[in-house]
Amino acid sequence: MQNKKDAVYIIIIVLLTAICGQFYYTYHYRPAHQIEVFYNQDEALNKKIISEIREADKFVYFAVYTFTRADIKDALLAAKYRGLDVRGLTDKDQYNKLESQSKIIDELKKAGIPVYTQDHLGIMHLKVLVTDKAYASGSYNWTSAATNLNDEVLEIGKDEPIRQSFQSILEKLLQKYKTSA
Repeated sequence: MQNKKDAVYIIIIVLLTAICGQFYYTYHYRPAHQIEVFYNQDEALNKKIISEIREADKFVYFAVYTFTRADIKDALLAAKYRGLDVRGLTDKDQYNKLESQSKIIDELKKAGIPVYTQDHLGIMHLKVLVTDKAYASGSYNWTSAATNLNDEVLEIGKDEPIRQSFQSILEKLLQKYKTSA
């Protein structure tokens, strides 16, 4: 009779250990696949970008065609002051012709944030943010018009393979245009 009780206890212990192990794996090792798409007439896309910058722990990389929002600039500066690696890329023509954009980019550079411009005939038309935790991409330029007037979309995801792909692309472009600083 005692051997049966011992066997039942051992089975219960093994099952509980397996359940705990599965629970731990699910919440600590399985990559999150959360992807959301936002439309600017329903959501304030600038707040979504700022939220992702604030949640970053290690780095914030960005590439944006037009950048005139001071609140996003302030979030990038705050990330830099928290000790994060913050780097960016913007379009050369937009930087040269929009005083509001050049003012923001120059302020980021003055704070020690490298922001590069492309050096080819085409345009740098990306609108991408990537951090160590998430990515954001879509048609959304970081401007008041894109936030409040235009029809814009923004995808924010925490899918690790996609995040790594965006990180790889931005790291490649940041390295490529590093000489234009």
